[in-house]
Amino acid sequence: MGMTTPDIVIFGARTGTGLELAKIARGAERNVVGVIRPDSDPSELLAWGVQVVYADALNPKQVENAIAVAHSNWIGVSTLGGPDNVDYEGNVAVIDAACKDGAQHFLLVSSLGCGNSREFASQRLLDAIGPVLTQKTKAEEYLQSSGLSYTIVRPGGLINEPASGQGALYESPAVHGRINRTDLARVLWCSLENPQCEGKVFSAIDRGLLQAPEGTREFMP
Repeated sequence: MGMTTPDIVIFGARTGTGLELAKIARGAERNVVGVIRPDSDPSELLAWGVQVVYADALNPKQVENAIAVAHSNWIGVSTLGGPDNVDYEGNVAVIDAACKDGAQHFLLVSSLGCGNSREFASQRLLDAIGPVLTQKTKAEEYLQSSGLSYTIVRPGGLINEPASGQGALYESPAVHGRINRTDLARVLWCSLENPQCEGKVFSAIDRGLLQAPEGTREFMP
């Protein structure tokens, strides 16, 4: 991703993984634009020095207006998900805007059970969120065909226990496990800082909670 330090535009920045990633990026003295829903409380983002803009991800014009505040060659991050098919249609609006505005790179946070990891997903997971995984898979495919430089990260089950510092990325789609949101944000940040992660699809799991076929190796750039 070059020697520049482009702005980082995070969609879904108000809570969870998006907020944790914004904190890490600000701690590294990067300019961060946090895109949040119009009815959201921006206070925590503002406290970290994040530039907050409001947009409904299902409204393409609002998305375009939101990213207009970023400097050129920005990096996009989407942790979007939720009702009303935001997992697909919201991400499509964001990806389209990123293409139109010339984003340098795009990081999509998806889920285990998407794409080629679906065949390794438990029936319990498919029964619980199968339709959501289908929409997220469509978003992955849309990004991959968009022409943007991309990285896709599929976290395992998100947990609320304290961060362990043991988050890791795996190229194997056959892994299972869980990860804390803060640890997930840390590996997302590492992927943004490492050009070798471009064009790759990763699973993100806590090393201590990993279930994987024998011989599975952590991604070690």
